[in-house]
Amino acid sequence: MYKDILKKIDFFKLLNEEEIELINNSCKIITLNKNNILFYEGDFAKSFYIMLQGRLKLYKTGTMGNEIIIHSFDKPTIFAEMATFQESTFPATAISTSNLTKVAILEKKIFISLLQNNANLSFHIIGSLLKKMKTLEQTIHRNLVYDATQKVCSLLKEKPNILIEKKHSEIANKLNMAPATLSRSLKKIKEKGYINQNNIVIDSSFYEILH
Repeated sequence: MYKDILKKIDFFKLLNEEEIELINNSCKIITLNKNNILFYEGDFAKSFYIMLQGRLKLYKTGTMGNEIIIHSFDKPTIFAEMATFQESTFPATAISTSNLTKVAILEKKIFISLLQNNANLSFHIIGSLLKKMKTLEQTIHRNLVYDATQKVCSLLKEKPNILIEKKHSEIANKLNMAPATLSRSLKKIKEKGYINQNNIVIDSSFYEILH
């Protein structure tokens, strides 16, 4: 049913038609509405998760009860695989942020079998995990070290067009700051001539603020 979507996910592009069919037939599909929890931080990871449709975010709860967003997903992808490989608990909570989100749950033994029979796939997942570790490292650094303006500059360095592609409320949520704080930071950057009134980066020298 979801073979065409699976084929578009980077992780599964190395699989042949028979392997894609195996995953498609082995997955349990669940539907989430907005604000429905997929799993909680601290739950034991037993399976692999594939987002097929909608949007999800992973967040941790800080010591003061505040929400710290670790990652947001808005296109089909596999996620939370590290906890499952390690047979540990989830380091964050997964929640649907769209009115309709569909997630496929794949049993660990089936996934491991595919890895054992496909060396290229094994190398691919190593690369995928390293990339996600780097993203997590950047997120932690941004939240613990940078002030509000530096957080915005850091995000613009990674995704120069995000101010055009995303709503300010979504960006503020991603940066774990209030929308008003984001607006003040953007005003500072605009006043210095780094971005124009259409939120397009016209002078990337503001990246120096991060050093």
